[in-house]
Amino acid sequence: MSDDPNVRNCAEAAAKAALSGDCECKTMGVAFFDLSRFSAWSSSEQDVQVAAFLQEFYVLSASVVEAAGGRIVKFLGDAGMAVFEPGDADEVIAALCDLTGQARELAAEHGLDAWLNVCIHAGPVVAGSFGPAGDERFDVIGKTVNVAARLRRRGVRLSAQAFRCLSAAGRKQFDKVSPPITYSFRPQGR
Repeated sequence: MSDDPNVRNCAEAAAKAALSGDCECKTMGVAFFDLSRFSAWSSSEQDVQVAAFLQEFYVLSASVVEAAGGRIVKFLGDAGMAVFEPGDADEVIAALCDLTGQARELAAEHGLDAWLNVCIHAGPVVAGSFGPAGDERFDVIGKTVNVAARLRRRGVRLSAQAFRCLSAAGRKQFDKVSPPITYSFRPQGR
């Protein structure tokens, strides 16, 4: 069992819940990726051309992520979710960075001027088979997934937790980005 108290607490709760036998609480990296400008492009193209592009995009994404040790969990339109073990962070994150260029080239071949945005977080999840009997599918569930999904920014963005999964060499490829300070209007009398 993990040394992470969040994973231990999750495992204890999971043992009492009605989850499938293969569900486990563990620390994983979670990545969301999606193409910019896809919605506008797809609304002006024939459905068959959009489907053909997405099929190529899915095959490319899976081959790049899985070759690095990651796993594609799901696709939804021009977006996808992948997971990886923290020990594979250098390889999978580098692969996702490479995928951004390959996806841009593929999109251009189809007349789509798009960028692949990738958001990555790491932390405890419940991983395993979910769904109705006979139609179960591998998925990951938890706050870590929600945080990864909300990291929305352009380019490849890592949370501090995902960054800490990288080796010293892997970390050198990333710059720290601090959000700008903003000010909110305060109405008089409050």
